[in-house]
Amino acid sequence: MRSTLTRGMMLAATLALVVVAAGCGSSKSKSTVTTPALTKSEFLKKGNAICKKGNQQISQVAHKVFPNRKARPSRAQVTKFATGTIIPSVQSQISGVKALGAPKGDEAKVDAIVTTAQAALDRAKKDPLVLTTSSKSDPFAKANKLAKAYGLTVCGSGGG
Repeated sequence: MRSTLTRGMMLAATLALVVVAAGCGSSKSKSTVTTPALTKSEFLKKGNAICKKGNQQISQVAHKVFPNRKARPSRAQVTKFATGTIIPSVQSQISGVKALGAPKGDEAKVDAIVTTAQAALDRAKKDPLVLTTSSKSDPFAKANKLAKAYGLTVCGSGGG
C-alpha cells in the first residue's frame, strides 16, 4: 500500500513528464533560426531526464518536510507541500518537456500527452489534495497511460 504522500509525489512526477512531451510554445521573438526536431530517441532521453530530476527534487523536499514517515501529516501540511513543491515542480517538468518540441511526425501524440497532463495539473491547482490523498479518481491516470505508451516511462510512472 502506497502512502498518500508517495502517491502525490508519483502523480506530480507523472504530470511533469507528460507536459514535457508537448510541442514548443509560442514566442514573441522574431528570430528566424530554427532548431531541427529531436529524434524520438533523443526526445525520450531528454524528457525522461527532466522528469527524473523533478521527481528527485520532490522526493528530497518530502524527506525534509516529512522526516517521520510513520506520522500522518495534517491536511494543512499536505496542502502546503502540494502547492509549494509538487505543483510547481510538475509544472516545470511539463514546461521542460514541452520546450523540447515533438519529434517530427509525433506532434499529435505528444500534444495529447501534454494536453492531458496539463488538464490534470490544472485540476490539482484547484484542489491540491487530489495529489496526495487516496482516491479512486487519479487525475493523472490517462496522462500516465499515454506517456508510458509513447516511451516517457519516467514521466508516466507517477514518481520515483
